[in-house]
Amino acid sequence: MARTLLRGHSVRRLPLVNRLYHTVFRLGVTTGSRDAEARYRDVVLTGPVWDATIMPSISAGYYEEFEVGVFERLASVSRSILDVGANIGVYACTGGTHLPRDGRLIAFEPVPENIAYLRRNVERNDLTGRVTVEPVAVGASPGELTVHLSGEQSGKHSAAAANVGTPTGAITMPMTSIDAYLADHRLGPPDIIKIDVEGYEGFVLRGAAQTLTALPTLLFELHPELQANCGCDASELLDLVFARYPWVFLVDELDNVLRPCTRADLDRPGAIGLYRSNLVAIGRQEHRDAVRQWHGLG
Repeated sequence: MARTLLRGHSVRRLPLVNRLYHTVFRLGVTTGSRDAEARYRDVVLTGPVWDATIMPSISAGYYEEFEVGVFERLASVSRSILDVGANIGVYACTGGTHLPRDGRLIAFEPVPENIAYLRRNVERNDLTGRVTVEPVAVGASPGELTVHLSGEQSGKHSAAAANVGTPTGAITMPMTSIDAYLADHRLGPPDIIKIDVEGYEGFVLRGAAQTLTALPTLLFELHPELQANCGCDASELLDLVFARYPWVFLVDELDNVLRPCTRADLDRPGAIGLYRSNLVAIGRQEHRDAVRQWHGLG
């Protein structure tokens, strides 16, 4: 009932509403269980019960629902996707489901607990033929990366300790770059790169300089504080994107629209906010056409 009543309404995002829903979610989880399972859109996803945000939102059906809808639509007219920071596989599984039959998605995730859920969700949704799981971090160049772990949610692990909230330790994992990975595996540039790495986005794009010449569509988070904590200023990230891409859209989660924006627009006070913190950069006409219903450009 709550899922039906709150779907599509911004009231579901109020802290008290979220707190009440998360409490109900936990009451519905078997005592002592470490895992929670929920149907989300066209897939079934399992994740950790301890996560205070992602699994309750998935169970409610509204976890990043607008962004995921845009991603699914783009996937349906693509052949190859890189999912950098795949977490438990929300985008990997929904995107993999909507890819054409000969499509391929490569999901990069460095945190062992998330990797286990990611593999489980890929298998559970019969996507092993379309989705490849790579248990590595992605950055500016191959090497290693220390990832600080969050005790608050599975999507809050970060290369910067200041970004994780309540820390629970750190791990050091192998790291590749997009350019190096594609060269090593003799793969061409992807059609889409989705990046969700809690402030490390600039380093990921630094390591994709060659790949970006093909203008794959980018979906990524813009969070100046997180990015500054990781050591790559958000302005550098924006300069890189706007120097290459003719169409950049700010994702407005509350109004469910893609708002065309300029570099100057994003420098204005209040332009970036809690529900306006993701960007979609498009360089191909077919992708702009695919999401026209949300941006209205001719």
